[in-house]
Amino acid sequence: MPENVNTSSLAAAVEDLSEDNRRTMVKVDHVSMIFNMASEQLNSLKEYAIQIARRKLFFEGFTALDDVSFEVKKGDVFGIIGTNGSGKSTMLKIIAGVLEPTKGTCEINGNIAPLIELGAGFDTELSARENIYLNGALLGYSKEFINDHFDEIVEFAEIEKFLDMPLKNYSSGMVARIAFAIATVIVPEILVVDEVLSVGDFMFQKKCEDRISELIEKHGVTVLIVSHSNAQVERLCNKVIWIEKGHTRMMGDAASVCRVYGGLGGRTGSAEAEQRVFEALQRSGEHEESDFSTIAGDDANGTAVQLAYRGWENGFDTAVVVCASTHINAIMANGLAGAVDAPVLPVKPDRIPDAVASILRETKPSTIYFVDAERNAVEPLAALERLSWSPAIIPFVGDGSLFDLSLGIHRHGIERGFWGDEMMIVDFDDNPESLAAAPLASAKRCPVIATRGAISYDALESAVHEAGHNRALVVGHAADMTIDDRLRKRGISVERIACDTPQKTCIALCERTLVETQPPQNGGRELCVASLSLSQWPELLGCGAYAAKQGSALLLENPTDLDDIDQCLDFVKRSSTQVDKLAFVGKESGVARLDRELLVEALDDARARG
Repeated sequence: MPENVNTSSLAAAVEDLSEDNRRTMVKVDHVSMIFNMASEQLNSLKEYAIQIARRKLFFEGFTALDDVSFEVKKGDVFGIIGTNGSGKSTMLKIIAGVLEPTKGTCEINGNIAPLIELGAGFDTELSARENIYLNGALLGYSKEFINDHFDEIVEFAEIEKFLDMPLKNYSSGMVARIAFAIATVIVPEILVVDEVLSVGDFMFQKKCEDRISELIEKHGVTVLIVSHSNAQVERLCNKVIWIEKGHTRMMGDAASVCRVYGGLGGRTGSAEAEQRVFEALQRSGEHEESDFSTIAGDDANGTAVQLAYRGWENGFDTAVVVCASTHINAIMANGLAGAVDAPVLPVKPDRIPDAVASILRETKPSTIYFVDAERNAVEPLAALERLSWSPAIIPFVGDGSLFDLSLGIHRHGIERGFWGDEMMIVDFDDNPESLAAAPLASAKRCPVIATRGAISYDALESAVHEAGHNRALVVGHAADMTIDDRLRKRGISVERIACDTPQKTCIALCERTLVETQPPQNGGRELCVASLSLSQWPELLGCGAYAAKQGSALLLENPTDLDDIDQCLDFVKRSSTQVDKLAFVGKESGVARLDRELLVEALDDARARG
């Protein structure tokens, strides 16, 4: 399915330039750039000749820029942002005189130093010393000028020890250092910078940024910058234009444009959803850390430990430990954790993480359940059995059959009277849906039956009969529909929560959890929020048990989908009578700071309206 990328104009918030008497350094006036692309691949001159003779050689036009206009005044630091392939570099090449626009004009008033393709024109067989003179000559510097500034170039590039080494032995970062040092040794009137602030290591990037800042502050150089770092553009620039697929989306002061780009840039979705998110961005402001909670450790294991500390402030007598090599271990463990009032703690296949080992030593639980469906964590299980206070270790270790292992956990719970009257069925492939369902399973003490591939329906029916369940909740689309039919024939009330997208299913599960669980007695109900992306699931292994303990639910947001972001904002507003505060699980690599502020603003606004 093609991506739904919006390119229509959002706003043009540039101040009235008629009152700005500063000299115009760059004027881009209705510029379009169209590249010709062959409509088919031809492999020889003969094929070209034949097609020309038949008048069948056609070229398709690719529009890299479409009617873009802006002005850059003297002293401006003007940023150009946009996703890959949006025409940013093409625009800089037009400004630098490398390309001639197909339509429109580009007026330059001042000498220009382009930092566009660092290292272009270097000869890898020559030494760094020789290439400094060669590249300087290509940029129009005389030999005498290079002689006068040679030491300055070498010192800035940090290559004193490697001057006579052939350039072919240099890393790409070292080559870029030399090129940057040569290009910025003069003080131009206009400096054009295309992604060069990403060369080298962090310290050299800072050095490059400081050099550009020096040119701006001490010499009043006008700068045009292209960068993929939204924060960097906002920090350095006073004006910004956002170009998307060749079209101007927004132009104005750096803070405003970068904020909107941070919320919309690179995300797909319907125009209606984008407009609603855009309006939310316009309304919302920055929020203090006290306006919401963040539950995060140094890594995914640390996050699970923080969830345990926060949910079980007075310690716990039972722990459920799961192998973190797959999410399904934690999913199967959630009903068990709810039944025994225990946190879920992850271990690696080869060891118990330090943070997990520390909380176990501190709380000294008398019973530890261990879940490992694929027998990956042999050493951690052995380490648990060697713990000094000799807790009872109850292992559930499988040979890869999720169904059989979950039936084993189910049978154990029947023997101890753990379960309620409802069971839950999830499939391995419904990853985000199962994570969203975890708080409900834990809160209602639902045994979780996991499937992957074929299962024994007779064994499932026998387990249901033995436990006396009268209701079953099937999560997602992946679990075989035969399960629903077989259980209904047994007189079981079956409900399947499976919407047309995983995002909608997750929201439906979150809503169900808030309805069917009780808030904490002391009030202050929070809603856990995390990213729906697969990269965050390791941080969420302990979230189901924690959310259940707090009378909470887990809202998963897809950070790349504007429609889902809009749906999450709407859900938070609808839930404002049930939720008092948001708790974001994991670091900002999951749910970004700006997305957090939007959700907090939505909750605050809905609560204020009553």
